[in-house]
Amino acid sequence: MSHQGQTTLDIEADLEVKYQVDITNDIFNPENPLLLKNVDRDRPAGKQLVVLDAALSDVYSEPVRSYFAAHGVDVDVLEVDSGEVNKNLDTCLAVVDALESSGARRQSNPPIAIGGNVLIDVVGFSASIYRRGIPWVRVPTTLLGMIDGSVSAKTAVNHLGNRNRLGTFHPATQTIVDTGLLVSLPERHIVNGCGEILKMALIKDSRLFSLLEEHGPALVSSGFQEAPAAEVITRAIDGMQSELRVNLWEKDLRRIVDYGHTFSPPIEMAVVPELLHGEAVAIDCLFTALLSHLRGWLSGTDVQRIARTMHNVGLPLDHPLFYDLGMLEQAMQEARLHRDGNLNLPIMRQIGVCTFTQEVTKDELSQATALLKALANSAGEDLPEIAAQH
Repeated sequence: MSHQGQTTLDIEADLEVKYQVDITNDIFNPENPLLLKNVDRDRPAGKQLVVLDAALSDVYSEPVRSYFAAHGVDVDVLEVDSGEVNKNLDTCLAVVDALESSGARRQSNPPIAIGGNVLIDVVGFSASIYRRGIPWVRVPTTLLGMIDGSVSAKTAVNHLGNRNRLGTFHPATQTIVDTGLLVSLPERHIVNGCGEILKMALIKDSRLFSLLEEHGPALVSSGFQEAPAAEVITRAIDGMQSELRVNLWEKDLRRIVDYGHTFSPPIEMAVVPELLHGEAVAIDCLFTALLSHLRGWLSGTDVQRIARTMHNVGLPLDHPLFYDLGMLEQAMQEARLHRDGNLNLPIMRQIGVCTFTQEVTKDELSQATALLKALANSAGEDLPEIAAQH
């Protein structure tokens, strides 16, 4: 179309996205071929880069090297300090430098990230900007990473005190989930992953909530190595992928998987590393459940079930900043910016059923904080009956 020397060209292109999630056992056994699936052994030039969470060095550095040595693959292992305080551009550039020195190619021998969600996010972001994007492989070693990150297309680093402020959509070509890796995980990080399982249960899977409610303490104490761990993890991952696959690039900003992620992000960043991500999300889930209750949707009994389940698996029920009305209002304002002007707050109608609201009043926030304090003070035992306030 032309008008007085002006020309407009309409360009439209489709981007095909295809990636795999493999669920396996004993990933570092040389007889398990999954880590080799994307390794090109026909061209020896360059090395296979593995980025390993430094906290896991004592446990996995030697098995990683032995695995690739058994298959005649020359490997570089970069150990990276993880944690939110290291989720930044400096860490990203260290990974980029390692990609350069290992001779990373545009398509073959993609880097392999082995660690928790923070490390995986950083490596994914680095892969997305190196040579304008190269494939990568992720091996989550935390329950949170297996639930929350195994099917996600998002990568990110923190910036200017804001969580995930810089990021891209660049899904891993392959994700390998081996629940046996959870054996070496500290219990707090097992509990942390329960925060994301709780979120998925509350927004769309009442069966998953019942499993966590009944078996949560035993799952935590066994490191998710006993029944019904497989069903819990599979249901949570499948629930996540069913939501993400239809809106992978987040063209629709009304996302129920944002439940628990409206009030928590600025609070989590304000106290790093005091609150882990799943812990902050879980408190947000409970706080938003109280908003639902105040509107007459969620029963007091169900709110108590949620709080009791959290307490029984070891999740915190509150944090002082969740009583700070200014912080809560700031969080909603930041959410509106992130969601293009709309609050799009996911809120439960009942356990397993979620809807959205576009406004929360200061009075509702105040009442919810009072109820949260009552629940937290009971430490999850003999929870006070919550009278309906609608």
